[in-house]
Formats: sequence, C-alpha cells, structure tokens
Amino acid sequence: MSRIVSMLPVHNEASRWLRQVLDQLSVLTDCTVVYDDASTDETAWLCHTYGKVRYYRGDFPWFQKDEAALRQHLWQLVGYEEPDWILALDADELLEDRALVELPKLVNQNDFDAVAFRIFDFWKSMDQIRIDGAWNPWNRFSPLMVRYDKMLAPVWMAQPIHCGRFPVSYRDRVTFYSHLRVQHYGWARGEEHLSKYLFYRERDLAVYGHVQPHTESVLSTTVTLEPWIPLASPGWFEGKGE
Repeated sequence: MSRIVSMLPVHNEASRWLRQVLDQLSVLTDCTVVYDDASTDETAWLCHTYGKVRYYRGDFPWFQKDEAALRQHLWQLVGYEEPDWILALDADELLEDRALVELPKLVNQNDFDAVAFRIFDFWKSMDQIRIDGAWNPWNRFSPLMVRYDKMLAPVWMAQPIHCGRFPVSYRDRVTFYSHLRVQHYGWARGEEHLSKYLFYRERDLAVYGHVQPHTESVLSTTVTLEPWIPLASPGWFEGKGE
C-alpha cells in the first residue's frame, strides 16, 4: 500500500477548522506534517493531541511575507517521512467523506502521478458555495496530491503569494482530474471577510501593482450562491459493474 503524507501549514487555527481537518487526515493519511507559522493561540496544543501529526513550529510568521519560502521548508520536512504520495491541504479544507473510499484507489495505481481537485468556497455559510466570476469552481482543477520523487528539484515560483502548493518541477506530471471535491471553509465566516480582503489587497499591490478583480470581489454585495449537495462515488470506485 502506498504511504500518504499530508502537508499542512497552520497559523492560529485552533478555533477554526483545524480539529475537523486533523480528524479527517488522521483517517485518510499515514502521517500529517504540520508547520506552525508562529501561532499564538492553542494550535500547538491541539496538534500535539494527534498521534499521526509531526509538528514543527517557526519563531516568526513566513506566510505574510513569503508563502513560497514557507511551502518549500514544509516540503523538506515532509520528505523526512519518506512518502509515496503527498497531499497538500490548508487548515480550512476538507475532502468529501467519500475520500475514504476513493483515495486509496487513487494512489495505488501506476497510470498517473498527480491528482487535481476542484475547490469549492463556502460563502458566509456552512451550506452554500459561491459560483460567480473567478470563484466558480466547476471548470478549475488544482493539483493537490502528487507522487513524491526525491530526484525532482524542490523549488517554488519566486513570488510571495499564490505560489502553488508543489514545486515547479511537478507541474508536468501526468494528472488525474478527480470528481472528489474540496470543501474550503476559509470564507464561511462573513465577519472575517474584511480582514482577509485587506490582507490580500496588500499582497496584490506588492506583487502585481494593483488589486486583482478576484480580490475586489470579496466585498461584493451581489454574489451568486448555490446549496452544497453531497455526491455519491461513481460505481467503478465502489467496485460496482466490474
């Protein structure tokens, strides 16, 4: 069986979705490598309650200045766990429950070396997703799981934000586009939107010289939402029709 190691950057996540994420990853993966970006809450304590977590903590926050440096360091820590596959999620992301059935079949095969998923943003709610403009997830897949190859260079794009979750050298991997969805709860609390908007606005100005339309739309008063509807696994994942 393939060994799956998840990589998880965290910062002050104890009162958000970290417990749910670690609960799920403790079932789905063999080990979760957590890099704590200088949290000041109970994130460290929470991580230490999970036997499958390998916890590392930095003394100063990297993410606010250089996300690529943070992810590159985390990648190095993951390599120490000798993974076959690496799953890269954030501390406010969950795979659908049917991942328990589907993930083992995705990694125990020889036809592809990466898996891409669609990320659905829950918007000011735990049961509605945003589907307008650049937030529409239906046709946009993000590689979040790769077969580990220690011979590939562990180098990220040289930009401080939106640098991708894997090294540049992994971008040409043969990819499977999964119908498994990622539930992203980072925008589920409306009271956090203004502070998050200001954070990304500042980063946009620093990197691009202007605020991206995607960022500006965070504060839009006219957004398109639809209810989250659970989906069943296709028959061939469950062994039906074989």
